[in-house]
Amino acid sequence: MEYFVHIANVLYLFSYSMRDILWLRILTIAAACFMLPYFYFQTDPLYPPIFWNLVFMALNIFWIVRLLLERRPVKLSEDEQQLCQIAFRTLTPREMKKILKLSSWENAEPGECFVSRDEPLEKLILIYSGKADVEIDGKKVSELHAGQFIGELSYFTDEVAAANVVATEAIRYVSWPKDRLKSYLDKNSDLRAAFQIILGSVLAKRLKDTWIRTVI
Repeated sequence: MEYFVHIANVLYLFSYSMRDILWLRILTIAAACFMLPYFYFQTDPLYPPIFWNLVFMALNIFWIVRLLLERRPVKLSEDEQQLCQIAFRTLTPREMKKILKLSSWENAEPGECFVSRDEPLEKLILIYSGKADVEIDGKKVSELHAGQFIGELSYFTDEVAAANVVATEAIRYVSWPKDRLKSYLDKNSDLRAAFQIILGSVLAKRLKDTWIRTVI
């Protein structure tokens, strides 16, 4: 029966040399399968080691299933692919799916003011199609189009909207409730970092454009 122990330990050795956590868990289960008969076919079966090996096998099987599910190919819809191209090029399809699960698709008709000045902006908005004017006291100060965010500064500062945003043509946009988005990203540090880099670059470009208009 000793050869079971040797085989199991060779498998454990291979498992510990694996960089891929999935293969580590698979080989660990295989090694445990060889240990079970060794424990069972002793003169007096060793039930405590058998029990704990079964517990560890069940735990590893659970994580193997999760890893396989997480590694399934992710297919984006046509709208999601377009959204990725215009604003989320640095995110993987899987990360994109996670972000979009928190969002909702909405529409604004021409002439509709869908963001009001001096009112709390409870969501982060990304324009998917159409155009809108940014207005202060009835005066147009800038124009927004597909791929541009609304409320990115408010996302970080929780300030009220600084201007009205009025659709000049039919608009389709995606919105994320800020509190829900922040709560989710706080639990996913890698995705939070990637998302903040995207918003940071948007803010930097917005400030640069504002500075250029002021100078000119």
